[in-house]
Amino acid sequence: MTVTYTGLLGFRDVGGLRTNDGRRVRDGVLFRSGTPQFLDEESARALISHTGIRATIDLRLPHEVAAEGRGPLDELRVRHIPHPFSIGDRVAEDSAVAPMNGDDPLVNRYLKYLTEDAAGVVSLITRLLEPDVLPVLVHCTVGKDRTGVAIALLLDAIGVLRDDIAADYAAAPDDVAASMRRLRQMTSYGTAADLYPPAAWTAPPDAMERFLDTVDQRYGGVPALLRNNGIGPGEILRLTELLITDDRARSKNIACE
Repeated sequence: MTVTYTGLLGFRDVGGLRTNDGRRVRDGVLFRSGTPQFLDEESARALISHTGIRATIDLRLPHEVAAEGRGPLDELRVRHIPHPFSIGDRVAEDSAVAPMNGDDPLVNRYLKYLTEDAAGVVSLITRLLEPDVLPVLVHCTVGKDRTGVAIALLLDAIGVLRDDIAADYAAAPDDVAASMRRLRQMTSYGTAADLYPPAAWTAPPDAMERFLDTVDQRYGGVPALLRNNGIGPGEILRLTELLITDDRARSKNIACE
């Protein structure tokens, strides 16, 4: 079971998810969460001790990072790898609030990331292949939208079952709601966070399923999306070797938890 750390919402180990060929994602290699800025030093030290993380991959915009910070992780020498997602239109230049519109606001926003900068989104994979990055924590602010898309695409690329991808995306609904409430006290969001529709407070598994289905329809599937944006079979093979294990003794059927 994933340990919780005070101030760090949406945190979990992606390990244990099943692949299409019956293998699983390694434990203790890939973690995800919301912003670590609210960690206190004691909790941050415990996080590093328990997980062994060497780096964080930060999907937030540069002005978000500058305004919000990373909490004590810098002082504790955890490598910071900025990898900002282009999120498109925002309510103000200094804001991180992007509208979520239409009948399917979550999926529309997720597809917008790809419309804005698909190459930037999928190049996260090359970050994971850099030396001395793993074990790594991938995060944005809430840990649901940008992080959800990033983790879903890389997991699909290495053959993780879509049921497990969707269930992992939806695994921390209480933390999602708490993170959304917390946005109002953050410089980059403030009262503009009230513009988010009710759907933004949720992470239903079917939203991720619809997103991946639309990637299939528009881009020919995740492998084609990656290939067309500079990520070839060699990189996917290397990532698979890093993240997937043949040890099937601890297969975690997350969809049934």
